[in-house]
Amino acid sequence: MKGIVLGVGMSSPLGLDARQTALVIRAKKLAPEKTSFGDRKGFVLGNVRSRRLPSSLVGRDRLIELAAPALAEAVRAIPGNPGPLPLFLALPPRRSESEQPLGADFFEVLGKRANVSIALDSSEPFPVGHAGFAAALDRAISFLSSAAVPTPLQGLPFGRLGKAPEPAATAKPKPTYAIVGGVDSYHDPTVLEALDKDRRVNAEGVWDGFIPSEAAAFVIVALPGVNLPIVAKLLGIGLGMERPDDPQNPPIAEAATELTRTVAGSLRAPVPWVLPDVNGERHRVKEWSFVRMRNREAFDDAATVETRLCDELGDVGAATGAVNAVFACSAWKLGFAPAEQALLVLASDGLARGAIALGAP
Repeated sequence: MKGIVLGVGMSSPLGLDARQTALVIRAKKLAPEKTSFGDRKGFVLGNVRSRRLPSSLVGRDRLIELAAPALAEAVRAIPGNPGPLPLFLALPPRRSESEQPLGADFFEVLGKRANVSIALDSSEPFPVGHAGFAAALDRAISFLSSAAVPTPLQGLPFGRLGKAPEPAATAKPKPTYAIVGGVDSYHDPTVLEALDKDRRVNAEGVWDGFIPSEAAAFVIVALPGVNLPIVAKLLGIGLGMERPDDPQNPPIAEAATELTRTVAGSLRAPVPWVLPDVNGERHRVKEWSFVRMRNREAFDDAATVETRLCDELGDVGAATGAVNAVFACSAWKLGFAPAEQALLVLASDGLARGAIALGAP
């Protein structure tokens, strides 16, 4: 066991917190709405968005308002005053030249809005999309396992958040807990315009597009041995990078196949419950089909329950891994989970891939 999950939080179009969102997802209440944005053919684009936020709110401000209540909910699981906590956060890559940068003070503003003290000098963003949560979770566990708080590593994907903080003069004692999460929203005219240009949005004349949505989700993680009630066990994490496209020998889910096989080994066989991030797009369906087919020993059509949350919530981008993890934790807590172990499989639009194995407490 690599770690434990002590608390969760979630904010989505289907609920104000983790419990509400999980129950509404289970009830299959997806309800896309029209936006004020049009596509290239003059049709109105639709999406799934949070009704507690004004439709005019987009970009950085919308992400902060999505994330703040979910972050505050997750941190409530820690009693007393734990002090500043490191935050490892999956974020979307920049999808349009016109998309608003998040800015170097994004973590600071988010922490103040959520009334959560964030250790800014040891927090890290992972702007790689869907697989970002696996990378953030792996980094958080490595961080907690280190003898002392390291200075931020050079070369990490700080992307839109600016440069890494200056190295500290001396290392500090490591914290007991870390926050790991993801936030994303497609409710932005510049983002939807870029996706529509690539014919990726589910709209008139696009038969394999996805439903744009939004969400934020967070988990509080610690190493085994912390004397607090747990909501899940972290059994395994896998990260990989697909090979760049080669017209003569195109790679199809090679890294995803291997890391899924490795992480699935942390669970009993066949895998009892799998949550892939398939969203209806043809290339994602194809990749996941190859992963399952090549790992026949890990999956069984009769015994493995497959849950595709994108079917019930829409595609939530960089928040996908965190949402799937919080949904599984909530299902165990509320008693409707189909199994006591779950495998999350994540694929970014780029080359990054990830897999996470979780177990019921």
